[in-house]
Amino acid sequence: MNPNLREQVIAEYHTHLANDPSLTPDLFARLKSGMAAYHMLYGQRELGVSLRPHFLTRTQYDRLAYCAQQLNGAMETLGAALLADADRLDQIGLTEKERALVEIDHGASQIAITTRVDSFVIDDQVRFVEYNGETPSSILDQAGLNQILFEVRALQNVAERHRMYQFRPEISLLQSLLETWREWGGKGTPRIAILDWEDLPTSHEFLLLRNYFVSCGVPTIICTPDEIEYQHGKLQRGDFKIDLVYKRVVIHEFLSKYDLSHPLVRAYANHDVCLINSFRCKLLHKKATFEFLTDEGNQHWFTASQQQVLHDCVPWTRRVQERMTQHLGREVDLIEYIRKNRALFILKPNDDYGGRGIFFGNLATETQWDEAIAKALHGDYIVQELVSLYQEEFPVFTTEDWGFQPMYVDTNPFLFRGTVHGAMVRLATTPIVNVTSGGGETGFFVLEKE
Repeated sequence: MNPNLREQVIAEYHTHLANDPSLTPDLFARLKSGMAAYHMLYGQRELGVSLRPHFLTRTQYDRLAYCAQQLNGAMETLGAALLADADRLDQIGLTEKERALVEIDHGASQIAITTRVDSFVIDDQVRFVEYNGETPSSILDQAGLNQILFEVRALQNVAERHRMYQFRPEISLLQSLLETWREWGGKGTPRIAILDWEDLPTSHEFLLLRNYFVSCGVPTIICTPDEIEYQHGKLQRGDFKIDLVYKRVVIHEFLSKYDLSHPLVRAYANHDVCLINSFRCKLLHKKATFEFLTDEGNQHWFTASQQQVLHDCVPWTRRVQERMTQHLGREVDLIEYIRKNRALFILKPNDDYGGRGIFFGNLATETQWDEAIAKALHGDYIVQELVSLYQEEFPVFTTEDWGFQPMYVDTNPFLFRGTVHGAMVRLATTPIVNVTSGGGETGFFVLEKE
């Protein structure tokens, strides 16, 4: 493959944009109304912010997929090691209720059925910053945004000249749900409940997934944890018997409202409902898992190929505590070390989402960093080596105008039963590349060999 293909396609695309008189408020209004019609929304905010999709070459995408699959295999190995040793399990940061749920047999060969890895791809380098072991969102976004962007002449012109591939992750999602249902012991076609809170900004995706599942002959409803009941060995919402719960509710939010007598917990513990991802996924969702992956003393757990990916792609991570640890082969006092080298590190909550509570050492003053460390010591935090964040020029549009703007971009592969299919692409003007924190998304294509 031409190593400069990606740069050539982007330059060609931007030239088409610069010479396109149709880039007017009327077109921008059509794009925004298209996003509303396709449910490409986060709350009331349109997801798409760019007139150009994100491109990777086939070589880049295959490298990303390979590394993500090796990471996923290492995470599953780690999960088994944690479950086999109570002392190790203590180190991951589970609450008492989370630990009780983790110890229930979930009835599947893999801990995390559907996951997403937050990643940065720069040329042929891949860096992973988070593993989303709880059921990830945005599975349909890129395919939907691709269709909307075909309103832009530049995409039409580039698509005529170059072979481009787009993904349909929802197909792999449903296949993984059905395969896990059968592995769990289910017979026939399951009746699915998509479970989360009411009126969430991500609720548009639930509608699209329900419609897709139903179109494939799988009865599906959307409901909240308050609506379900468990009686006589059956989990139900009204007259709808639930065989499989596609759990989108975040576990620690669920446990902040309910105890272990909730109908879902009882049905799950009694093996009367197939839960995906199961409560056991919390084990791998904690960011402290990256400490186990980057601790030299644990490398013998992993295959040679997994070890290489962990070395190349996973940043050094430690749970924030007063202690000695190893960094680059040296024993260091963790707190003093990160205090003196703040430009190298980032602090993150061990278990939160949406970019909340994150502190970048390279953006903080000495006083701000000291305050962040103090907060981390009194909370549940990890410290992680800061990876090089990727910025690229994107043609950003508003209701009235458009222009090129440097944006941070991440490319986050979805995994279904350990196999990558597609990726979520986010854009942001700040290093916190997250839709919840105000960022946006764009479409995604892989450029095939010419």
